[in-house]
Amino acid sequence: MSQAAATTRRLVVGYIATDRGRDAIALAISLARSAGIELVVTIVRPEASTFTAGNSIPQDGSGIVSQQLEDWLDEALALVPDDVHAHGVIHTSSNESKGLIEVAENEGALGIVIGARATTLMRSLRIGTVATALLHSSEVPVVLAPSGNSDIGPVSRITTLFGARPGAAALIGAAIQSAAVLDVDLRLLSLIENDGLGEDDTVEIREFAEEYGGAVLAGRAAEMFESGRAVVKSQAGADIEEAAANVDFQPGEIAFIGSSRLGRGGRVFIGARARRLLRVLPVPVVVVPRRALSTVSTQ
Repeated sequence: MSQAAATTRRLVVGYIATDRGRDAIALAISLARSAGIELVVTIVRPEASTFTAGNSIPQDGSGIVSQQLEDWLDEALALVPDDVHAHGVIHTSSNESKGLIEVAENEGALGIVIGARATTLMRSLRIGTVATALLHSSEVPVVLAPSGNSDIGPVSRITTLFGARPGAAALIGAAIQSAAVLDVDLRLLSLIENDGLGEDDTVEIREFAEEYGGAVLAGRAAEMFESGRAVVKSQAGADIEEAAANVDFQPGEIAFIGSSRLGRGGRVFIGARARRLLRVLPVPVVVVPRRALSTVSTQ
């Protein structure tokens, strides 16, 4: 990683010349404007030895493909307004997810932004093969842009969906730091499956969630809690999907969720619980590795 990369906050934006790529650009612009982040718009070109009929970018052995990639990159950069710093990269790798991870490492990026697949009925986030691979191997947060709803404007609030499992501290810590840097409110939200639970059981779970969240805040950002800019809430439902579907989100809001406790080496690893949340969340989602310290670092 270069010295410049170490001193500049950057986000890698995975781009393809489709609506999904434009969704990623739109969300990245909102994040960049809110936190003064530079964008690295990235197109991954597969290695010639890995070319198959399924690759979206052909390898023809001439300059035709290279020129097409340059044209696509120019089109992507033209979408970025003058008040946002951005540069483009065409990176050759064995596959798109591996290439994005390599660029993120080279650039010292804080995270990787990609577009979700087209909506299925009312679902805004539907992850494809590239997102799935990233969500099982990235060591930096992965930001998923919802289809057709990614131009969120200034970030207004962070909602963190958490539980009491190992890894929640890293998730909450990343959200607290990000909210502080973005200068936005923070909502720590515990989703409760209350199907079959009595009223006393539900109250006990809610009290535990508030005590847990409060303790973390007191150690890291007590002033946010005391001023009311950080709050702890709970949302009950018959299952995780119903609880999440009943959450009210405001314009400009983004959601943070943690990777599965099965994740190793600090990498993102999305489990069944997180996949269920993605089916119903209507806002951009940041998936945070268990060992992540911050998504929008001040360093």
